[in-house]
Amino acid sequence: TTAKEFVINKAATAGQITISSAVFGRGTDFFCKDDRVLDNGGVHIIQTFLSVEKSEEIQIQGRTSRQGKKGTYQMVLLENDLNDKFDLPPGSKDCVARKDMYEWLSAAREKRHIAKCELMKANLIEATEKDKKTHDFFDALLFGKQQAACGLFKELY
Repeated sequence: TTAKEFVINKAATAGQITISSAVFGRGTDFFCKDDRVLDNGGVHIIQTFLSVEKSEEIQIQGRTSRQGKKGTYQMVLLENDLNDKFDLPPGSKDCVARKDMYEWLSAAREKRHIAKCELMKANLIEATEKDKKTHDFFDALLFGKQQAACGLFKELY
């Protein structure tokens, strides 16, 4: 049995605290067969980072209750991580009401996602322009247009 299998088998038993990375959040089923855990509310998951993707967060939440079993979930986040990964200014959380905190975090996640998409679009435009110039360069070479090829080479490199 692998180390991952050992962690999975041991995780949902009474008296255990299992600390794992986000790798366990997707596609890993923690089956709870311990009646003591089930009688006390089931498996409890504490997520210690804000997922970049909402779908990952939903998957992690789903680790709590499998096949109709009970379970609970919460997040405990480090403010510095939010500052670093989501560009939230230090202390900005103090201006958000507790009941609005999740919505505020979700908006920060969405803003980061939009910025990432915009960067990808800009990179795609740049790559497309370079691709066209590369084709123009090779066409100039093929058709013996040495001066045009030299100019395009300088633009590309």
